[in-house]
Amino acid sequence: MLGALALKVQKAHLRGVRGQMVMGFGVKGLGAATSFLFTWLLARIAGAAGVGTFGTSLTTVQMCVTLSLLGLDAILVRSVSVHLSHERTGSARAAARHAIRIGTAAGISLATIIVIFHWQIAVDLIGSPAIAKSLMILSLIIPIMVYCRLISTVLRGVKWIGMSQFIDGPLTTSIGSLVLAVVLVMGLPVSAVFPSQLYLGGWIVTAVLATYLYRRAVQSWQPREPLTESLVRPGFLILVANANNLFTDWFATILLAATHGPAEAGLFRVGYQIAATLKLFSTTSETILQPVFAVAYQAGDLKRIGRVLRLTIIGLLVASTPLAIAVLVAPTWIMRIFGAQFTAGATAMQIMVLGQVFSLVFASSGSVLTMASRERLTVVLTTISAVIGTVLALLFIPPYGALGAAIAILGPLLFLRLASMIAVRRLGVSIF
Repeated sequence: MLGALALKVQKAHLRGVRGQMVMGFGVKGLGAATSFLFTWLLARIAGAAGVGTFGTSLTTVQMCVTLSLLGLDAILVRSVSVHLSHERTGSARAAARHAIRIGTAAGISLATIIVIFHWQIAVDLIGSPAIAKSLMILSLIIPIMVYCRLISTVLRGVKWIGMSQFIDGPLTTSIGSLVLAVVLVMGLPVSAVFPSQLYLGGWIVTAVLATYLYRRAVQSWQPREPLTESLVRPGFLILVANANNLFTDWFATILLAATHGPAEAGLFRVGYQIAATLKLFSTTSETILQPVFAVAYQAGDLKRIGRVLRLTIIGLLVASTPLAIAVLVAPTWIMRIFGAQFTAGATAMQIMVLGQVFSLVFASSGSVLTMASRERLTVVLTTISAVIGTVLALLFIPPYGALGAAIAILGPLLFLRLASMIAVRRLGVSIF
């Protein structure tokens, strides 16, 4: 069944950047819908405290996934894209295998540490004993997510955009949403750790499909050739940048849970989930366009990069307009969909959504810098961004709760987007 689905999507592949964007946004649109549905079902079943416990654990695990990737996902997509553009499939195979082995091994190591010390991490580091069991279970996902993320990167390199995006989250949330819907309809009792167990099961299924797709994608490649490039060294700079990007969201969530409890963290995570719909648009465009930027920059075709950026920005703004209007007009009604207790987070949700809309004006600028091998500059900008977010979190979260957390993640986001776009213009890329 999974094989038939893969072949169907492969045959439906659309050539060219526009076709890839259509395919990518189609699949990620499904992912956004199922992720929203998963959060809504979880809110209905477990309430704000349940959403907060799961969300705090998950954002911690996502930070660990970022650390385990070692920046290899960004370096691998650049490497595979360039090798395949020159028909060096043996080199592409070597780079892919090397990155998958190193990343998965790092993920297993970090997951083992969390399983052993999950209680100490929950109590002493995060300050929220309620998340201990959930954190332990979700930590098992770390190597699986790393593995799937790196395979997704390879699939983007061979232009299997639909399946690349499908195994990077949507399949897991689709399975989770289906099971939670059955639980809600039948009124079945669930334990506090059931969402975490369900999420783990979804990622195991995803890993099986990812393995099948990877083998099909590389079956025509030449045997591995000696790896002549370093992936880990430049990947380290990407690791720092990616960790900085995620740090503010993670720190805001755990500080909120520690100072105001899981229920307040739940209000924030629901608003964050709504805003993440727009963030998903931006992230999808970046992942799809990274190979395009890498090849174009190597060829010195800066005009193409600028043209693609302009079209991307226009498309993202048009796509985000309906949600932006809805958030401005009826924020309380939107939050009430998750339950009456979530309406207290309406203002925080507004801030996060409108911040994401504004940031779309500078979308994909960070990916251009990465594909242009400007890792050091990216590290500097993201470090400044993380410092801004930390200061804002410490200032605003203790007195204002979820509202303070929304402010804390908005400030660094806007700084980073604007600074990255200025840096892209200095590369010689004309955008406006």
